[in-house]
Amino acid sequence: MNTWTLSFGGLRTVIELELKQRIRSKRWIWALAGWFVLLGAVTGLIIWAAHEIYSWDNNNVQAGPMAFGVITFFVLGMGLLIAPTFSAMSINGDRAGGTLATLQATRLSAFEIAAGKLLAAWLTAAVFLVVALPFIVWSMVLGNISVWQVLVVFGVVLAEVAVVCAIGLGWSAVTSRPAGSAVMTYLSIAFLTVISTMVMGLLIPMVTDEQPVRVWGLTGQVQDDYNRALDKYWAANPDGDGTGMPAAPIGKCTWFEEYQTVTHADRVWWITVVNPFVIVADAAPLPPGAAKNLSQYQSLGSDPLATIRWGVRQLSMPPQLEFDQCSQYYDGMPGYTVVYDDQGNAIVTTTKGGATVNVESPVKRRVVNVETPIWPWGLAANILIGGVFFWIAVQRLRIPYAMLPKGTRVA
Repeated sequence: MNTWTLSFGGLRTVIELELKQRIRSKRWIWALAGWFVLLGAVTGLIIWAAHEIYSWDNNNVQAGPMAFGVITFFVLGMGLLIAPTFSAMSINGDRAGGTLATLQATRLSAFEIAAGKLLAAWLTAAVFLVVALPFIVWSMVLGNISVWQVLVVFGVVLAEVAVVCAIGLGWSAVTSRPAGSAVMTYLSIAFLTVISTMVMGLLIPMVTDEQPVRVWGLTGQVQDDYNRALDKYWAANPDGDGTGMPAAPIGKCTWFEEYQTVTHADRVWWITVVNPFVIVADAAPLPPGAAKNLSQYQSLGSDPLATIRWGVRQLSMPPQLEFDQCSQYYDGMPGYTVVYDDQGNAIVTTTKGGATVNVESPVKRRVVNVETPIWPWGLAANILIGGVFFWIAVQRLRIPYAMLPKGTRVA
């Protein structure tokens, strides 16, 4: 029998055997019921907290995304914890129970056995995710969440759960004890979620150095003179309200270079791409209008998905090497007002001759790019990892067949 032979009948047989073993006990029903109650309680608590935080927002424009994001991450996190229990003991558990040899002795190929066990584990875990769907929809109807956003997020979560099931199946084929394969599977999940982020953080000092940057501001001598004038004013007016305070010499602002500590996070940010939470956050479609100004939208702090998406994209961008230190001096000066455009660029507004004059900062903030998706690369890397573990499982299930030489004694 060819190791990679696949037939629908053989695949269905393995899936049915695996599912019957899992649902024959009433513990399955109690587990689903407990999961439903837990999700209901957590969802209710999250929605209540969102409404308390954004109680002033009658349209639920902020409460909806916050509740949806937190619930999504909770379901994903629990899915990553639950999925290994269905696959991490699938092969070595059957081997210990004496049922694996029976399967291998049939006409089922190693690929059919591995694929059937993987699909059965994924379907079982998917049932738990389907139970969570009503609560995700509940957060959707709060406001500003589209059906498309729910479908995309749910699909990516299902894909990540399939990857975890494949990793568990691979470890189950490699290790002899079910406890060992479960531990190794959870360590693999920890690597994808926590350890990868820690590694990136530990590498930050290696990509940080001193380098020249351009600054639009006051040179050292001018700044020192202005600081002395301020010290003299406050020494003479310790209880003053700022009236008559020396005006900043903004007319002397100029370009100059100075050395600053610069971090090139763009060299190591890619390590976080394999994190399932980053993948789901980046895959989630943004609300209408948010893509034009992701920086401003995420600054509201009400959408965890958008906040992670913005943060990772910020890390992927080269560091800014131009800084504006001059616009801040206009704040508080009579006749001047500092406002910021949609991208956070400073615009100084003043009135001359009855007309409003805008003085834009020569330093422009970088626009966070949301056009190029990051999540397909992360999901592809995870699928590749899961594929490697699945290949290992197939190879470990393979039974070597060979034609014995004529006259060989076998018993």
